[in-house]
Amino acid sequence: MGFIFTLQAQAFRWASDAQWIGSSDDDQCLYSPYLAAFRLSIQFRLGVHADEASIVWGADDERLLSADMNPFEVSHEKGQTWVKLVYRQIGDSATVNVYRKGYAPADDDAQPLAVFPVPRQSTSATRGFHHIVIASCLGDSKIYVDSVSVGTINLNPLGRGGDFIAFPVLGKVGFAVGEGQKAEVREFAVGNYRSPYGRIARIKELEGTYDGLTRIIDPSRHSMPLLRGYFNARGAVKKAELRITARGIYDVKLNGKAVNNSYLCPGYTQYNRTQPYQSYDVTEDLRQGNNQLDVQLAEGWWMGAATYEGQNWNYFGDRMSMKCQLDILYDDGHKQTFVSGPQDWKYTSQSPVVYGSLFQGEVYDARKENGEEEWEPCEVIGIKGHVSHEGWGNGPAPDDYSQLQYMETSSDDSVDSIATLTAIGMTEPRRGVYVYDMGQNMVGVPRLCFHNLKPGQRVKVRYAEVLYPNLPEYSGKQGMLMLENIRAAMAQDIYIARGGKEETFAPRYTTHGFRYMEITGVDTPLALEQVQGVVLSSAHCIQAHYECSDSLVNHLWRNILWSTRGNLLSIPTDCPQRNERLGWAGDLSVFSPTLVYLTNAQALLRRYLQSMRDVQHDNGRMPDIAPLGGGFGGFLWGSASITVPWEMYQQWADTLTLRQHYPAMHGYMEYVRTHYFDAKTGLLVQEHAWGDLSDWLSPVYAQDDKSLIWEAYYIHCLDIMAQAARVLNYTFDAATYGKTASERRRFFCETYLDKTTGRTIASAFMGEKRGSLVDTEVSYALPLAFDIVPLSLRSRLADNLLSVMNRENRMDNGRSAPPHSLLTGFIGTSWISRALSLSGHTDEAYRLLTQRQYPSWLYPVTQGATTIWERLNSYTSEDGFGGNNRMNSFNHYSFGAVGYWLMAHSLGIQRSPHHPGFKHFIWAPEADSTGKLTYAKGWYNTAYGRIESSWEIKGNKVIYCLTIPKGISATLIMPGTKSKILKAGSYRFSQYWRKS
Repeated sequence: MGFIFTLQAQAFRWASDAQWIGSSDDDQCLYSPYLAAFRLSIQFRLGVHADEASIVWGADDERLLSADMNPFEVSHEKGQTWVKLVYRQIGDSATVNVYRKGYAPADDDAQPLAVFPVPRQSTSATRGFHHIVIASCLGDSKIYVDSVSVGTINLNPLGRGGDFIAFPVLGKVGFAVGEGQKAEVREFAVGNYRSPYGRIARIKELEGTYDGLTRIIDPSRHSMPLLRGYFNARGAVKKAELRITARGIYDVKLNGKAVNNSYLCPGYTQYNRTQPYQSYDVTEDLRQGNNQLDVQLAEGWWMGAATYEGQNWNYFGDRMSMKCQLDILYDDGHKQTFVSGPQDWKYTSQSPVVYGSLFQGEVYDARKENGEEEWEPCEVIGIKGHVSHEGWGNGPAPDDYSQLQYMETSSDDSVDSIATLTAIGMTEPRRGVYVYDMGQNMVGVPRLCFHNLKPGQRVKVRYAEVLYPNLPEYSGKQGMLMLENIRAAMAQDIYIARGGKEETFAPRYTTHGFRYMEITGVDTPLALEQVQGVVLSSAHCIQAHYECSDSLVNHLWRNILWSTRGNLLSIPTDCPQRNERLGWAGDLSVFSPTLVYLTNAQALLRRYLQSMRDVQHDNGRMPDIAPLGGGFGGFLWGSASITVPWEMYQQWADTLTLRQHYPAMHGYMEYVRTHYFDAKTGLLVQEHAWGDLSDWLSPVYAQDDKSLIWEAYYIHCLDIMAQAARVLNYTFDAATYGKTASERRRFFCETYLDKTTGRTIASAFMGEKRGSLVDTEVSYALPLAFDIVPLSLRSRLADNLLSVMNRENRMDNGRSAPPHSLLTGFIGTSWISRALSLSGHTDEAYRLLTQRQYPSWLYPVTQGATTIWERLNSYTSEDGFGGNNRMNSFNHYSFGAVGYWLMAHSLGIQRSPHHPGFKHFIWAPEADSTGKLTYAKGWYNTAYGRIESSWEIKGNKVIYCLTIPKGISATLIMPGTKSKILKAGSYRFSQYWRKS
């Protein structure tokens, strides 16, 4: 069964009776051990002589019962961990007392964490029913009594918010009254934390009369919905095409055979504006007579945990549903259409997929594979009552469907299995805790082969990028998973065995970012060959290669590739492991010049740009994250809407995307022009907010003038707009943007450069520091790379950049950075090597590349990195995680932006500004005059074939080689050699070489 390859807006009209269908309100999945954002709603009344009643939740969290999972490394017996709210009423006076036990060493079940008085109006009906609501978001809990807010308390002992491992989850819940007391519970319900606050389940087992009684139960019930439709094919089939989508993610089978092999279909978009769907040719698997379609649903990006903020749980909606249409053309010419609708479809709430969440993990009960499910008629699932109006930050309202379009997507940007890794080692840091090393930080899911498990045996699998090292700070934890940087994502899979000689667990409804896999619940450790990692990515094929004489640089290149694979998962993400995994625009902007060389991500980037347009404000503002909107970052992050389509045009001659996206680009630039400038100073100041980021995570971040970096990027964006307008024949726009760019260049030189020395100085944006030296790497790299300064100043700026790089520099942490250090952050790192080469200082670019001390590209490699890190010092052998245990991703491609320089300058495979798409290209290789590298070689696959480039130093000569595929040509640009046009073929040149 194959995809029909396309990426376009709605190409067909859905049948009018094709409906969104799913399970009923009463059969929603509730898996309480993983639910970290919820509302408890309890209606009760005290008996005549009773004065208090207790509500319990978060009881028997399995992480707290085991010292191996408990952050405080203590174990507890069942019944010894809980959170409890005690409603106490004496006369007209009432209080709510909150207790916690077993969550932290200081917990005291006799001492309340907080006591909140209940307003008198809520106690006036002394013996009437009271309604208590507990709204808990990653532990931050709001308490209401009879619709009145009485208090807020953070119940997570680790800290407040999404940067911490989440406690408490819903867990076991209960109700209790003391001996000799009575109460009646009229309703005990679990609902969604986020509006519209829909009910998940009514826990009837806890309703009724209490007489000196305590009831605590696990409220978990139902599985992810499995939908089934039957239809009859009435004749010989000539062609059959299935179109299908989901609010959530789906797997579909026809007559028991998988239709889709890709994971996480239909993919991630701004669902209220663009709903993706897929088309499959199912002709071969359709049979005359009865046929059966099965569709397994799970949360995906539609619902469940969505961002680093728990209030975004169920961001797009709180109910999973599916829509499909099967069109059949018979040999005799007549047609038949079978669609999703309640009349022909049923569902079961007892599928083996007990729970499936991208952040939390998958729970799979193999005992439910026996086909003994109970089936009920599907119901139509609409938007009203299931989708919140509340957007995130500056993002759009997710319930606005006024501009909804359906977009057919192809296998070009699907999430697929691209490799399978087998564990290379296993340790047992504690008894029964087996930690497997995959040898590579990867993104995907496990494939575990078990032998002789007992029916119902529960195997738990947890994931981490790193282990706690053997340092005093981590005493007692050495060799265990470091989960602090996974934060509020549960990242745990559970397999419940069917029992038998052999069974395999291979989740399909979650993903994890990990190198290490912890397996518990097995009697004996699995052999290495039984533990595999299925690598998932939308980067199906690597299109470029780089290799040189330095093994660490080669390792760096491999790390860039692995971070590219790991962060292209339906959308380009910042990181693939923690409770984030978002389409941060700034990260993509700086990495896109490298990305377009490494993989043909054209379809994925087109869809991402559609999401950017979907979240763009009417006034032109671009949010910092797409899909969703929201986030922070400001101008440099929003500028991805300018830089990314231009990279696509240059690399692939993608005029279609440039034309389609140009109105959004123009709108954003107008927003910047009218909202971000100070009328008095003329400076680009944005909103004077912390979230207006500049050279993010630079070791000298505090020493930069943010407005200098913004101004340089603004000029860069103006240049792109002028060029894009010329490509699209928008002559007026081209002239306007070109004129503004010239004006801003003059402003930059007058504002940020010392006229005598050419050194960078602070503007009025820096207040009292105005006129003082900035003198940082990025402050020179950007104006050089963007050709901002006149020719008369370029050499001085380049000399000043070299001066900074050739000296020791004081970093913000108070430590000194040695010469030739990488003192740029996300923004500057993308440009510094280019700035050096464009200024005639490629030798310094090679010194920077081969620097091994912190901060540098190779320092993480020396520390064992197998992917690009969020921080250049995410881990050091001396300081461990340096106190950055939480915001510390070990798979973040931004600092891998040097990949562009390796391809375009070291190998010299450059795009021609006048011939986009490599129909004609520039070959300008630059050998290492420092001698640190003695050779470099590699290739790039164009649409026309493979370009191969290499150079090698032999004695006092450097030998350059080039292979040009048929159908294209190149311009040779090499010092000491006359520029010339090269046609298809193989070439060899030599030049005199002397060490600099």
